[in-house]
Amino acid sequence: MSKSNSGVAHASLDHAPPGEASNDASSKASNVAAAKLSPELFDERGRTVPWMARTVRRLYDALGQKILDRENLAIAYWYYLRVLAERGELNQLELSKRVGIASTTAVPALDNLEKRGLVQRVRDPKDRRKYYVSLKDEGRRLVDDMLPAIAELHSTSLDGIAARDMQVFWKVAHQIEKNLIEMSRDDAALD
Repeated sequence: MSKSNSGVAHASLDHAPPGEASNDASSKASNVAAAKLSPELFDERGRTVPWMARTVRRLYDALGQKILDRENLAIAYWYYLRVLAERGELNQLELSKRVGIASTTAVPALDNLEKRGLVQRVRDPKDRRKYYVSLKDEGRRLVDDMLPAIAELHSTSLDGIAARDMQVFWKVAHQIEKNLIEMSRDDAALD
């Protein structure tokens, strides 16, 4: 996938920069389409909120992975451990929803975590198709050891941002989340 989209980049501009008038038909079409879009949808580089959220998530994941490399743990597995540490025992479907991963995708991850002795799965005696997942002592130790460094990463990433700005950020982020949930009409639990 391309890192830039010229149509999106033009969308943040009301007109071409001086000296850069374009005769290209596709540029004109994208500029016409862009004129119909609100400038609040794009930052100065033509990125949308979802694009920026993806970029921030990828940066957090990359830096978090460097921390988790000390324990040879993939960032994708960290999310399972973190949710279990915060929520306690969960059925496999609920855990998958809270991590934001399809339940079928969770199976290999949980297999790996179970083989490493970090989690345990127990069949639901009332419904043998269901499993409950919980942290084992080694999983709890790993979370306790890694969490301070992960928390420091998150804290440091907010350097230079005023508390008032963070309150506005959270208000806006929660409203976007609410809007998207209403649009999806999905009752999926998210953390």
